[in-house]
Amino acid sequence: MTTPTTIDTDTELSAVNSILGAIGQSPVTTLGTITEITGETIYTITKVVATNARADGVVTITSANHGLNTGYTIDWDFLNNGSSDGTFTITKVDDNSFTFVDNEAGGLSSTVCAYTTRTYDIGLTFSDNSQVKLKIGNVLKATGVDYTISGSFLTLTDSAHAASTVNEELKIYREKNVVNTLANPEVSFIYNLLTEVNKDVQNEGWLFNIEKHVKKSPDSNKHITIPADALRYDLHDDFTNRTRNVVRRNGRLYDTYADEPKDEFDGDLYLDIVYLWPYEDLSSVFKRYITYRTAVRAATQLVANPTLVQLLQQQEIFARANCMEYECEQGDHSYFGIPAESVYKSYQPYTVLRR
Repeated sequence: MTTPTTIDTDTELSAVNSILGAIGQSPVTTLGTITEITGETIYTITKVVATNARADGVVTITSANHGLNTGYTIDWDFLNNGSSDGTFTITKVDDNSFTFVDNEAGGLSSTVCAYTTRTYDIGLTFSDNSQVKLKIGNVLKATGVDYTISGSFLTLTDSAHAASTVNEELKIYREKNVVNTLANPEVSFIYNLLTEVNKDVQNEGWLFNIEKHVKKSPDSNKHITIPADALRYDLHDDFTNRTRNVVRRNGRLYDTYADEPKDEFDGDLYLDIVYLWPYEDLSSVFKRYITYRTAVRAATQLVANPTLVQLLQQQEIFARANCMEYECEQGDHSYFGIPAESVYKSYQPYTVLRR
């Protein structure tokens, strides 16, 4: 029998649209900025073999139909032996040759050379440099780090040129922001509510986001830094750790019982940590609870309809009960407790049948 498959559609977008629908508003197609990609210019990184000559500090390279312009940058290998002899800016072009300044004295030991273009014509109209995007080998590059833009020209930096290879595809395109759905006050408000409720629910500490007996070691400054995705830090087995009481202070652990300095630790600590997970990583039962709880707040603040609020509150209570049922079933809790590094199998009612 074929196992049925389903697609998890409970995303932040679907949650926001559910809440918008509940309060009688139209859905949105995305959260954030919608971009429009227009125009595309594709080049192939090519190593061109040509002839060169130098006179009075000026190098002339003869290459038919080179397609280069004044101000372009090239990487020059005057011996054509696979090593770069420098980066130069073209000062003059003719149909079948171009020149640049090279202050090295004397003639060239070889007339055969090779060059690689580092400057490309963008070939697109754009109103801001941030709209111009570059991919080399289908890898998106960063402006200022991998390339610079001057006028209608794009030039590769040293690091990007060194990382590229001959015959690799270079793609220039324009990406323009068309609309930002979060600019809509209601959509932005609901999305912020969803984010807040997600944090509030997870801050309670559930089976899926609590990790117990986690070993944390101090850094070279004896500090234990608390990561951004941690909602709560607490000492494991507080009952036996009466000499410590840790809290968060300045982004790291702080022992209120210790002598100064209170944020320095000499050894490892074992902690119980409550983590904050993205909405998409939660189980569907918690997603539904967070959505209904957000809908109640949104309806209360955006819609003057007490009846709608009451109906949504009923759904919230039902979803909360489902979360508690999920927690109990998944947790296999026992009043005996299950300490770290131990195994205990709680009593199962069906075992009475074995007597």
